[in-house]
Order: sequence, then structure tokens, then C-alpha cells
Amino acid sequence: MLQAATGFGFSILALPLLLLIHPPLIAVELNLILSVFLCALMLRMVRREVDVTLLKRLIPGSILGAPIGLAVLMTVNERAFRIAIAIITLSFLILLLRRLVFKRSVARDYCSGVLAGGFTSAVGMGGIPLLLYFAGARVPKAVVRATAVAFFLFIYAFALVMQVTVSHHDFPIWWFSAGLFPVSFFGVKWGQWLYTLLSQRAFTFCIYGVLIANSILLMLLP
Repeated sequence: MLQAATGFGFSILALPLLLLIHPPLIAVELNLILSVFLCALMLRMVRREVDVTLLKRLIPGSILGAPIGLAVLMTVNERAFRIAIAIITLSFLILLLRRLVFKRSVARDYCSGVLAGGFTSAVGMGGIPLLLYFAGARVPKAVVRATAVAFFLFIYAFALVMQVTVSHHDFPIWWFSAGLFPVSFFGVKWGQWLYTLLSQRAFTFCIYGVLIANSILLMLLP
């Protein structure tokens, strides 16, 4: 529902919950597989609102950032890294809530792609830097949702290939994920209906709420 209503909500809230019951690599891979499925399902619905120029800037940056994020995931202390992400997210949110507004630029578009790629491969949550950027630049909700879906379809698939290449575990991750596809499908249908009820103001508050909830969950995880 969150993915269809906002274009970003699934990964940001799902990963902290998955980390409660799965090791980091399995949680990230599950998150990536389901995210690719959801974005592929949604792309047909939102393709007309995609900001193609922005998308072309985000993708090259994400390709650069993804290997960096994967290297971080494989080397740093997991809990310290999660807490650092939570603190960074809350810090940016505080600035945004204090009405921090900035203009989009070519350099900022590319930098957002690099950060989103790094966050995707490191923790499966590329939406965090992207949403903070969209919120500060006051991007319209239709463009946010559509461009996020198109971008995440690429970067999640790219990060998933990288994860599968380097990770080794016995968990039946593909069968497990396939069992969740029907539930996810119905969630998309409900989320599409919810999207029609959201005003631009409500959509912005939804962004803030999802990011705050994510930060709290990350800090509370053992």
C-alpha cells in the first residue's frame, strides 16, 4: 500500500521490520526482490508522470554509489551503521521541518543518485536520500511517485544482482519472496486508491512520517 500510495514507502519501513527476524544480507535481499516486483507492477500506472530528465541524472549516479554501499555493508559494524543512518535522516528531517528549501540543480540531481545507490546496496533503502531531496526541492507528488518508481526499478534490480553475486546463504529466498507476491499485488491496488485521496500537503506529511518511523525503528533494533 505504501509503495503504491507514495512510490517509496515499502523499503523504508519494511527493512527495519525484516531485520527483526532475518540476518542483514537476507533482509536486504528480500527487500530488494519484493521492491523490484512492486515497482515493475506499478510502472505502467505512473509512467506518464516520470521526470525523464531527472531519471537520466539519477541512474548514472546510482551506478557509482551502489558498489560503495555494498562495500560498506560487508565491512562496517551493522548496528553502528544503522544508528548512523537514523541520526543522519533525523538531522535532515529537522532541517526540512524548519522549512529548509533549496532549488534543484544538475549537480544535486547526480549527487542524490549517488547517495540513493549507496543506501540501496548498503541497507536496501535508497528512498531516504531521494525523498529528503524531493521534499526540500518541493517536487510535486505525482512526479515524486512516478520518478521514484522508475528509478527504484533500476537501482533495486542492479543492487539485487550485486547482492546475489557476493552473498552466500542457504535461505530459500526466491521461493519465500514468490509466496509474498500475491499479498503485495493486493497492497498495490489498495495503495493506488489511497493515492487519489492524498493532497500535496498530506503527501508531504506522509514523507515525514515514514522517515521518522524508519529512524526510530533503526535505532531500536538490537
